[in-house]
Amino acid sequence: MTEPTALTALTALTSHPLRVAEVIAETPDARSVVFEGAFDYRPGQFLTVRVPSDRTGSVARCYSLSSSPHTGEPLQVTVKRTAGGYASNWVCDTVAPGSVLEVLPPSGVFTPRSLDADLLLFAGGSGITPVISIVKSALLRGAGEVVLVYANRDAESVIFAERLAGLAAEHPGRLSVTHWLESERGLPTVADLVALASPHADHDAFTCGPAPFMAAVTDALKALGFPRERRRQERFASLAANVFERAVPSPLTRAE
Repeated sequence: MTEPTALTALTALTSHPLRVAEVIAETPDARSVVFEGAFDYRPGQFLTVRVPSDRTGSVARCYSLSSSPHTGEPLQVTVKRTAGGYASNWVCDTVAPGSVLEVLPPSGVFTPRSLDADLLLFAGGSGITPVISIVKSALLRGAGEVVLVYANRDAESVIFAERLAGLAAEHPGRLSVTHWLESERGLPTVADLVALASPHADHDAFTCGPAPFMAAVTDALKALGFPRERRRQERFASLAANVFERAVPSPLTRAE
């Protein structure tokens, strides 16, 4: 994910404790963390979470909000375990109901200009986390077509499989979901992605996933003439600095 350069001075300096209400096993290696607290946010944004560390005291990690601000559902982030990734493994193995996590308010610019716009969404693996927030929000509050292409290693790796199937059944005229499984079809090529995107060349495009996947999608969209202003990407990346070193607890939300 892009580093939180869009944080305001207040956001960057004010941290908030959020109590965990529930942890949901989405797949064997992905967990959704549901919080009791609430923030104002936009679909596609992320939370910056303080993760304790024996070596450095703590590290800061950005996790996309998979909840929607428009559905009434509680605040939720979804984290996929990464091989050798300290923070993601800590979240998946340690966080439980009753845990209190220190966070910075939601931030990020991977957000639709309008929920009424026609949307072409590409997600790879855990890249579905900000994308499903956009999907749910657009279906509830928008009026446009929503097209999702979701690539994964295999069927077991598909995060939110049942939820996506339910949304597609509830909105048959507005939401279409194409699952691309590497175990069955190999990695999607630029030509494959051009074929999937070409019927929707007038849509606003959003892409989140592994770097090679996003590069292929970008090449496909450029080949189809998508202008830069209709192409958004979200890159997952570790922060270069621990922003919590400069943060102070919010006096209004400090946990007991």
